Amino acid sequence: MTRATTIRAAITTAIKAATPDNRATAQDVFRELDVGSIPMQSAPDRTFQLRLVAQPQRTEVNNCDTWVVEYELRLFYNGSQTGVDDRMAADAERIWGRIERLHETVAGVMRVDVSAAGILDISDATVASAFSVIVQYQLDGAVVTG
Repeated sequence: MTRATTIRAAITTAIKAATPDNRATAQDVFRELDVGSIPMQSAPDRTFQLRLVAQPQRTEVNNCDTWVVEYELRLFYNGSQTGVDDRMAADAERIWGRIERLHETVAGVMRVDVSAAGILDISDATVASAFSVIVQYQLDGAVVTG
């Protein structure tokens, strides 16, 4: 059993564990950018943000410990680099399965649905590859009975 904060941490860990196909240097890895830490317009290449879309909610009336939470994942890229479209596509393929398989590593995760939410022009120099991540999970028993 788990909590929404556990799921968020697991998604972040899964993304950081992915190795990009084409790396400029050994430091060319996925890095988390805390929400609100710097303006998105100047986000460094291959950084990502994971934002809560809505509060976790109970999904079954007769089973009070089944919940769902949705996050928006944005991966930021330098939009002026050659081949940025190919990098975004390859990175999506790398992280998608890792996120979908959270049930293999996080107790209580029942289902994970990842869907592409499009490419966003953040500024003249920054684009973002956006995804919706919806996770159904069994809420920690201490919360249900507390």
